[in-house]
Amino acid sequence: MNTEELNEKLQKSFEELKNNLKKPSILLAGGTGVGKSSLINKIFRRDVAKEGIGKPVTYLIEKFESENLGVILYDSPGYEIDKVKQFEDEVIDIKKKEAVNLVWYCIQASGSKIADFDIGTIKKFRENNLPVSIIFTKRDMVSKDTINILKEVVNKEIGEIDIYEMSSTVEDEFYTKELQRLISDAIKKLPDILRDAFISAQKISLDEKWNRAHGAILQHIAIAFAVPFNPIPFSDAPILVANQMGMIARILYIYDLDGLENMLKGETVSVIIGQLMSNLGKTLAVNILAFIPGIGPLIKGLISGGVATLLTSALGEAVNISCYKLYESILNGNKDIEEQMKMFGDMV
Repeated sequence: MNTEELNEKLQKSFEELKNNLKKPSILLAGGTGVGKSSLINKIFRRDVAKEGIGKPVTYLIEKFESENLGVILYDSPGYEIDKVKQFEDEVIDIKKKEAVNLVWYCIQASGSKIADFDIGTIKKFRENNLPVSIIFTKRDMVSKDTINILKEVVNKEIGEIDIYEMSSTVEDEFYTKELQRLISDAIKKLPDILRDAFISAQKISLDEKWNRAHGAILQHIAIAFAVPFNPIPFSDAPILVANQMGMIARILYIYDLDGLENMLKGETVSVIIGQLMSNLGKTLAVNILAFIPGIGPLIKGLISGGVATLLTSALGEAVNISCYKLYESILNGNKDIEEQMKMFGDMV
């Protein structure tokens, strides 16, 4: 299979993946100015509000959705005293209108208190079986004693609930771990069908991307073993290649590298993948056949499945490792994706 055909299959797999993917929905609740936008910008590394993709769902709720964002966000403003009933009807009962998967309730820690309305709203979210978490924003502006008092109020009034502490200005190890904990817990709460999109969209936990990509590789390895193909090497077997392109597309999507689609269209990735597949296939085939002077159909089939498994595994892990290193470099400040992609071949 030549590079052009390989590129076509990879692009097709990537587009099919994006078109069929299910996105999770997150409701951001809390008063105006508590730091909801800062939280979202930090997690997804994009200013959703400035991109102008918000659409009103109700009078009080705005929906932010974009083809290039792996989550759907709902923003609810703070309440006004004369619109409490409307707030309850539209915000608390949102699941009657929209499929919300998570609620992140933001409370400004620097306010040094939790309003009765906030406590009541959180309770009603839970009564409606919505998985709500409390996020104390601007935590860096208050003492540890103050935040402990706020937590005690929550435990007394609401009971056991996930609580996270966030800062809009300070970026140290503690707040980084809090963000990572928020992301990891959110992934656990989401149905598996929604996890690819969320893990792709979040820009906090590189390890979650690695783990998800590794899980995808294992799924495609299982498929590869059952693929009927002949003879060895099987890197050009159409069904096997389709499975491998689906795997690679999923790995690339999970890492959500900016500019990746342009790289796909320019065949940069496909050339590298093609060379890697060819080299792996030849190496595995030669090494195995060197020890087998003559084999029957059944044994040959088992060997075929074994080679397909090894080839798919090696290919997937090579791409996973390369994407991890590439993304790590970007997180460390290297924003030149095109220059990074030129190094992709050396990495694999």
